[in-house]
Amino acid sequence: MKKIFTLIAFAMMAVGAQAQTYSITFSEVAAKGSLNGKTFGSDGFILTCTDPKEEKLQVDENSCLFGTAEEYDQYSYRLKTNGKSSSNNKLTLSVPKAGTLTIAVRSASSSATDRNVVLTQDGTELFNQFLKDADAVEITIEGEENPKKVFPYISMEVAAGTIDITYPENGINFYAFILETSSPTGIESVKAVENENAPMYNLAGQQVDKNFKGVVIQNGKKFINK
Repeated sequence: MKKIFTLIAFAMMAVGAQAQTYSITFSEVAAKGSLNGKTFGSDGFILTCTDPKEEKLQVDENSCLFGTAEEYDQYSYRLKTNGKSSSNNKLTLSVPKAGTLTIAVRSASSSATDRNVVLTQDGTELFNQFLKDADAVEITIEGEENPKKVFPYISMEVAAGTIDITYPENGINFYAFILETSSPTGIESVKAVENENAPMYNLAGQQVDKNFKGVVIQNGKKFINK
């Protein structure tokens, strides 16, 4: 009996230690002056806005595609910074576990080539890259009259803790933050029973049906639904 209990307990611990996906998106308009100290997210994956002068940060509706020409996600709202970062305009991201951080972000100017986003954790620069609309790819969507642009995600490995997000040149726009954590070594050998009818979600954490095309998450696993 003890052996059976031990095996069940180990299996439950292993399932609980499987990879997890956290996401932060924006779902409603927020005017300038309303976001200082505002937080987005849950389960320890939290984005905090700093805007004490209440004149910069806002959320508005804006549809944009991120990913590749073959696999992409659509977001309907964005967090606008409306200017470069400073002590009065910045973002802080709390990360509950180590993993891969992916961000849907683009320049607030379609013509700018010098606007970058910088992520720093414990004094170490994790990411510093220019955001250019020229990096987007153009696609044709069935039923759409005009071609659409798909902007690339940015991605990096992060540790658990706090990440400072700055944009030293000028305004940029954020659409989503996604954290994917990895299973500890050896956990993959214990598998949970999968349910083929389990709900599916896109990378924004939104539930989708089986007709959705692109990257989806089901039963805790990410795969391409074609």
